[in-house]
Amino acid sequence: MSSTFGSLSLALQNAKQSGTPVYSGWSLFPDPLVARAVASGPFDALLIDCQHGLMDFAQSQAMTIAIAQAGKAPLLRIPVADFAFVSRALDFGAQGIVAPMINSAEEAKALVDAAKYPPIGQRSFSPVGACALYGMDAPDYVKAANEACVVFAMIETQQALDNLDAILAVEGLDGVFVGPADLSLTLLKGARVDMDCDLANAAYEMVAQKADAAGKLSGIYAFNTDYAKRYAGFGYNLVAVGSDSGYLAAGMQQVAEALKL
Repeated sequence: MSSTFGSLSLALQNAKQSGTPVYSGWSLFPDPLVARAVASGPFDALLIDCQHGLMDFAQSQAMTIAIAQAGKAPLLRIPVADFAFVSRALDFGAQGIVAPMINSAEEAKALVDAAKYPPIGQRSFSPVGACALYGMDAPDYVKAANEACVVFAMIETQQALDNLDAILAVEGLDGVFVGPADLSLTLLKGARVDMDCDLANAAYEMVAQKADAAGKLSGIYAFNTDYAKRYAGFGYNLVAVGSDSGYLAAGMQQVAEALKL
């Protein structure tokens, strides 16, 4: 089975209406076999983390193909300010882009320009890989792409919070995605990362509410299932949970406990 083009966008719109989020896995290992294994699990999507993960461009492409062939929607987080990576990732078949450290409407607009075809943005045309992956011809891909390819700006700083209304107003931006560790670090003025502090939780909840009021999607990263349940309660439409390294460690721990090692 292979993921269909636009499956992520449709799932997120359904999540927005139902109040039940789309849950995504998170991939740090640069290996399509690992990505396929995670994508074969219960998640609806899998995000390839090219900001903090270990993969290069070719590995990201191979992982995207593996995720789609496992029947799940591939997303990709670009490195900071690497907008050139956006259209390349979409060209090889990513259905969603998450861009870190977007602090202003101007930066959000530059992201949209890279991700959306005219008249909304300035994305250049060459979706050869995506067309092959999803069994589409180019005219049909281009017609669907602006709606089917979902673009999130990450909210991770006080500056981004200050400019949140302006960021959410950017045409073509589908939603915002909270990085809770970085946001808590900046809210606490560098003292520590504390995703449980009242200040951070209030900010997470506020971002979800403002996104909903603006008619935009909201996403967030959850370090574990307890955080994921909390963020779902805040109203987030997309919740990425844990990481492949964490899933492996948890499985190893379960085996060790069962064998009393």
